[in-house]
Amino acid sequence: MQIDVVVPAYNAGLYIDRCIGGLIHAGFERGEITIVDDGSTDDTALRSRSYGVRVLELGQNTSAASARNAGAREGHAGAICFVDADVLVSRSFRSVLEDFFCHHPDYAAVFGAYDSRPSAPGRVSRIRNLLHRHVHVENAGPAVTFWSGCGAVRRSAFEAIGGFDARIEMMEDVYLGLRLTLRGERILLLPELEGKHLKEWSLTSMVRTDLLNRAIPWARLLARPETRAVPRTLNIGLTGRLSVLAVAFSIASAIALPLAPTGALMGMVASIGLLVAINRKFIRGLSRDHGVIDAAAAVPVLWLHYLCGGVGFAWVWLTHSMRAS
Repeated sequence: MQIDVVVPAYNAGLYIDRCIGGLIHAGFERGEITIVDDGSTDDTALRSRSYGVRVLELGQNTSAASARNAGAREGHAGAICFVDADVLVSRSFRSVLEDFFCHHPDYAAVFGAYDSRPSAPGRVSRIRNLLHRHVHVENAGPAVTFWSGCGAVRRSAFEAIGGFDARIEMMEDVYLGLRLTLRGERILLLPELEGKHLKEWSLTSMVRTDLLNRAIPWARLLARPETRAVPRTLNIGLTGRLSVLAVAFSIASAIALPLAPTGALMGMVASIGLLVAINRKFIRGLSRDHGVIDAAAAVPVLWLHYLCGGVGFAWVWLTHSMRAS
């Protein structure tokens, strides 16, 4: 089956060589790959052209959604694969995609997961990327959302819903999946479809991304009347919701510390213990594969991650309640 690959790229000079090289090594022809330079001010377009792939320059920075839509219009293959510029796909990537589209004719889309060997240096980067992988692996199977980090959709289904909604700046891929689901299309989360995340995380960038680019936009999507009946999965599944409650209980206990030191301290210990228990499989895997220091460091990283999720959803709920009143 023919597959077009679309890579939106904005100032991606740091990653684009490895991204394109990975796609070529996975078996994609250069003519199948479209790099959409979304108004970059670095050498992204120049680097991309050196590989002989198609380069579409938009001239100004638009959005990832607009860039992906523009790239999709350049091709005619029956399937469109979307890969982020900071993702290095696995050698088996194309063969996994071809096998999926061949043996799952009743599915409109598929998306994968980060691999288990993050390349970005630093403990925070490693933990954050492995957490993303863990969530996807644990939720493998039929899905209701989509991930454009490394995922593909049949062109007929993509065009039937008008592609990505360019009015949405963040989580437009999740919304694409929700719209496909509401249309009756089926989506599969297939962890064997792997890509290595090349991005380096710091605690600051993690908090900013998890709050402003993930939690708040996702909560706004789920607040839409048409999406309220869609099942809550991935980061907003049961594990995520319980983890947010554990974080909230730890904050409440900390606030109560001056009034009831003993009880509040016990509450804080219990809430952190609950957070560890809820995420024990992820923490245990870190300890096994990367050592006890990573496992211990994962606890505050998880606390911050779920704090951002809780704050983001609470903020959207509060603002919607104020507008309603």
